[in-house]
Amino acid sequence: MYLRLTYRNLRANLDFASLFFELIFPIFFIFVEGPGLGAVAKQVSLCNGQTVPYQLYLAAGAVTLTVINGGTNAGTQLWYDRKNGMFEQILMAPFSRAQYILSIIFATLIIGIAGSLLVFLIALPVLGAGLQITFQGVLLVASALFMGTILFGSFAISLSVILRSSETFQIVSTFVFFVFLFTSSVFYPSCTAPTAIRIVSLGNPLTWTTDMFRAGLFNSFSSFLTEEIITLAIVAAVVFWISVIAFRRIRVQ
Repeated sequence: MYLRLTYRNLRANLDFASLFFELIFPIFFIFVEGPGLGAVAKQVSLCNGQTVPYQLYLAAGAVTLTVINGGTNAGTQLWYDRKNGMFEQILMAPFSRAQYILSIIFATLIIGIAGSLLVFLIALPVLGAGLQITFQGVLLVASALFMGTILFGSFAISLSVILRSSETFQIVSTFVFFVFLFTSSVFYPSCTAPTAIRIVSLGNPLTWTTDMFRAGLFNSFSSFLTEEIITLAIVAAVVFWISVIAFRRIRVQ
């Protein structure tokens, strides 16, 4: 049952527009923004004394954008199903609510992680020279992608349940994820940002995800990486639990 629903959700999300946004957005930052700003920023810190070229720093951060993009797809899928009457039809079939929400999460994980790996392969010409991957690093990269996708996918599902129209969901989710993106360490190191931005950035789940990902790629471990890993795991579990509770309260028309 899970596999059938997961396959159905994968097909529903793998349209040309979604794939374009999922892949082109990060690739733009890697091959356009990175070289452009790299001429100005030169070397940047990884907050542990280690420095890397800015183009390399941004390329690693851009790969994690697929995590937040994939999360948005989860909430969009739920709203499209509700808007088009598919949600009710699925529940009338031999599928439970638990199977439905888990299938969305599984599909989001597949799309998010596969998209991240694809962008990573495309970015290898930029990343290749600076990679210092170890077994521990591979575990960090995998954990960052997994927990980040769960967190943002569950968050998007919760938003889609709370908001009463697909149009409102698109506006609010775009704004919220915009805030997540530009207050994270994707584009700049949190430790060198102004105090107010640094405080917001250190409380941003996308920062935790990106810092874990970079630590795995460059074998660079900051003094607060352990706290970020633990916090990301706890927050991802809590947000997933909230999304399940919210989902159970959806009324079938």
